[in-house]
Amino acid sequence: MNLPRWAPIALAGVCVLCACSAGGEEPAPAKTLASATPTASPSPTGLAPETYRVELKSAMDPVESSFKSLSKAKSLGSLDGRLERAEEALADAIDRLGGIDPPPDIAAEHADYVEALRDVHSGVGDMRDRVANQSLCSSSAVLAGMGRTDVFTGLKDAANDLNARGDYPADVIDVKVPERQTRRLKNGAFIRDGGRGGRAYLRIRNGLSDDAVVTLVRGKSKVMSVYVRKHKSYRINNVRDGLYKIYYTTGEDWDRKARAFTRDCDFKRFEKPLRFRTTYTATLIRWNNWTLSLHAVPGGNARTKRVKPSDFPR
Repeated sequence: MNLPRWAPIALAGVCVLCACSAGGEEPAPAKTLASATPTASPSPTGLAPETYRVELKSAMDPVESSFKSLSKAKSLGSLDGRLERAEEALADAIDRLGGIDPPPDIAAEHADYVEALRDVHSGVGDMRDRVANQSLCSSSAVLAGMGRTDVFTGLKDAANDLNARGDYPADVIDVKVPERQTRRLKNGAFIRDGGRGGRAYLRIRNGLSDDAVVTLVRGKSKVMSVYVRKHKSYRINNVRDGLYKIYYTTGEDWDRKARAFTRDCDFKRFEKPLRFRTTYTATLIRWNNWTLSLHAVPGGNARTKRVKPSDFPR
């Protein structure tokens, strides 16, 4: 019997299959070709440098203006008001700059700058407290106090770091920080000298721990003011007749230009005015002299009361 021509080929094919399965092993799984699809990294976000410069300038212009105004305060009342405006301008700038997304390459410098602004804001708040309790009494004393805390230095350093990355207008608080001083006039120096030509005298004794300036007011006119150092006394001669209200201010560091103490200032007035009177008779001329102690003395009969800084005659 002749086998078909295709039979050996079929048998051979079967033997191959049997041989592959004879050992009881599972055939190796076929390998598949895997290809990874690359994922694009997110592109950096943030303001363009030009837009950031505009935001920075808009936020900091009111701060710059408020500090220029602060340095020109002439009284305690105006000083507190200008400090309040500086505090508000800083708070607005912090909110505005803290809420923006800066250019990615300056994110760290921007964060440092906002933090430095927070330090200045806190420093201004501290200065307002010290103005309220009259331990600081002038703009020069406030700026000197802030200068001693290095808050301005920290802001300047942060601004320089920001500027170095792209010429950003960050260094805008450009105020002169004065040195802390303790200026004094000589004992008996007149700040205002008028209304003399009479016969009487007024002796002033200052047993306090601070220097004082005593001011005599007749009617609505400031007649004279004299500087009396602590633990010293001074006699004003030739006081003209009249009824005088007596004011005095005490403190440290006398500012000639402002006519005020810059630190630890206090303002008082004697409750009762002093009357200087000269009487003439056919044979006698009589007048009365006065002695005032600024400090408490046993048996003293002159009471004082505090007055508002705005009510003190300068």
